Amino acid sequence: MAKEATTIYVDDSAIWVLKTRGRQIKKWASMPLEAGLVKDGTVLDENAVAAKVKELWQTQGIGTRKVIAGINGINCLYRLISLPELPKNILSEAVNREAARILAIPLEQLHLSWQTLPVFKGGTLVYLVASPRNSVDALISTLHKAGLNPYLMDLRPLALARTVTEREAIIVDVQSGNFDVVVLMEGIPQVVRSLSLAREASLDEKIPLIREELERAITFYNSSHADKHIGATVPILISGELAQQQDTWKLLLGKREHPVQALPSPVEAPEGFPLSQYTTNVGLALKEVLASEKGAIAYSLVNFNALPEIYLPKPHPISEILFVPVITVGIVLLALGAYANITALTYTTDLRANLAAINQMAISAQAQTKNVVALTEEASSLEATANAFATTLDNFSAGRDEVNGDLGEINSCLPGAVHPPLSVHDDTETLTVQGLAEDEDAVFRYAEDLRASGRFALVVITNMSRDEEQIKFTLKLPK
Repeated sequence: MAKEATTIYVDDSAIWVLKTRGRQIKKWASMPLEAGLVKDGTVLDENAVAAKVKELWQTQGIGTRKVIAGINGINCLYRLISLPELPKNILSEAVNREAARILAIPLEQLHLSWQTLPVFKGGTLVYLVASPRNSVDALISTLHKAGLNPYLMDLRPLALARTVTEREAIIVDVQSGNFDVVVLMEGIPQVVRSLSLAREASLDEKIPLIREELERAITFYNSSHADKHIGATVPILISGELAQQQDTWKLLLGKREHPVQALPSPVEAPEGFPLSQYTTNVGLALKEVLASEKGAIAYSLVNFNALPEIYLPKPHPISEILFVPVITVGIVLLALGAYANITALTYTTDLRANLAAINQMAISAQAQTKNVVALTEEASSLEATANAFATTLDNFSAGRDEVNGDLGEINSCLPGAVHPPLSVHDDTETLTVQGLAEDEDAVFRYAEDLRASGRFALVVITNMSRDEEQIKFTLKLPK
């Protein structure tokens, strides 16, 4: 079953929400924002915007709380960094040091996101993005106040690049209050320019500035890639307000000659879906699609989670989601573990003390060969017994870790539409999970996420029946 994704993007004029299942558009909605609530993509009034998000969720019946968030690219910095081949354990420190050297802004004011690219031989090529800390923090705080749980984040220009089905293209996306120009070459967003526009300005007044920035982006790329300029066959893809204004496209080119067309849709959209308004959301949704589709072609090589580590979702405590009997079983297991630990340690200590005494006796009785042999055999027997206890202890610890790991995975895959508490039974060969869900789709999604986790060899839905207004289900997870 295709994976579902709910995306949210907040700009100066509106809140944009898109819900997808795989590459199919399922729902889209927007909520206009009054002037002054958001400025250049930075939320200035968190409470007011959070209230708007809540209203949108309620009126549109958007059930899920897990979202992929997008942030404006204004005031963000993009760099390609070349480093020597380095061990993974020091790569992060090397990137931070290089960022501090090449960026003109103190790192304390930025959130850094990066990924290595598989196109640089004899070294490491890193795609680095620095986002203003105040913009990112304000957006995440607003979403949390609205009751949402952002687990992935991306920047608007990178999301736009992900929607392109060409390895080389120039994207021009124009919205009411800002625009983006992205030069995508060899699958990498090489040049990114994001600027504000006066919302009250007419399209004729905006065109000269957009044309100037487009020319500047192409010139900058060509100046730093003397061996491979942007050819005349590289298309310019239009999105946003200009997508339906074909008479303006030629005005963007000036003296240059490039094929110009509206950005094609990379998803299956129902009739009437306004792709040009939701291109950012589509790019955000493709983060999940490209990660879940086997063999999916990603023309943009850049796809990292820009959500700062401090905001990454933490798993809920088991006590909040498990049924009381399950907690009791956990306590019993821990008690048994503690008892086994104490017992094994006591026996091991006693046995090793006896072994030491016997060895001492053997040293004192070296002249008595027969006694030495007998004592040595007894010492070996005691050593084997001690090792057996130690092995038993290790096996028990491993089993306990496996149980804790299974419970943790069952918890982390739990979707919003499956209601805790769950009942989990472990009979050593099979885990049985029972619970209640809002609908059958939620059960199927839960089972699919458990399979996708890679921890369980098989996830079988053995029972689904309606219990009043909810679905009662049973899952079998053979070990």
